[in-house]
Amino acid sequence: MKLLFLGLVPVLIFWFVEEKFGTFWGLIAAIIWAVGECVYEYWRNKTIDRLTLFSTGLVVLLGGLGAWLDKSILFKFQPVIIEIVFAGILVWGGRKGEPIMLKMAKKTRPEIFENIPEAARNRQKQLMVRMTRNLIGLLVLHSVLLSYVAVRGTTGQWAFWKGIGFNLFLVVWAAVEFFVLRKQTRVQVSSQAPTFEDAREIDFLKKKLKDENEK
Repeated sequence: MKLLFLGLVPVLIFWFVEEKFGTFWGLIAAIIWAVGECVYEYWRNKTIDRLTLFSTGLVVLLGGLGAWLDKSILFKFQPVIIEIVFAGILVWGGRKGEPIMLKMAKKTRPEIFENIPEAARNRQKQLMVRMTRNLIGLLVLHSVLLSYVAVRGTTGQWAFWKGIGFNLFLVVWAAVEFFVLRKQTRVQVSSQAPTFEDAREIDFLKKKLKDENEK
């Protein structure tokens, strides 16, 4: 998820500076901040994450073109491109049947996925497939909305839907997944619970076993 949140601060910097000094200086400020983030990450870790480089590259490229043309519309499509790329990664990573989110979870916490029954393994896979599919839909929907706001809306509206709006989308997605999982768990537990007839049969067998022991 890091890819989705990269570039958020340059967006806020751009919005603030543009309001005070205009589009050109807003874009220049965003570029300087993004490059500064890369320099700081290299100074701190002696390396720069590829995702950070990708996000910064988009800021520099689209922001530079926007500053040259004195138009902010190109820069505003930076988060749209990032979300589409992330959705593409999710689709490509799950092309062999196992979602990339499940692969990442196995690498992060392998002990959770060891020595579990096949049925539980299949349920985990189905869960991740559904979550990944819904997340892809969320990214596409948000990118369409963000594209529309970038073209038709103000910079403030665009910044809102890029930052707070995207977090709201994620909260709704997580809440829906939680309630669906909870409902499925309840249905599964209730389906495994003994019925009234099962209880009567158990009581009969217990009574029969007790009578045999008394004899």
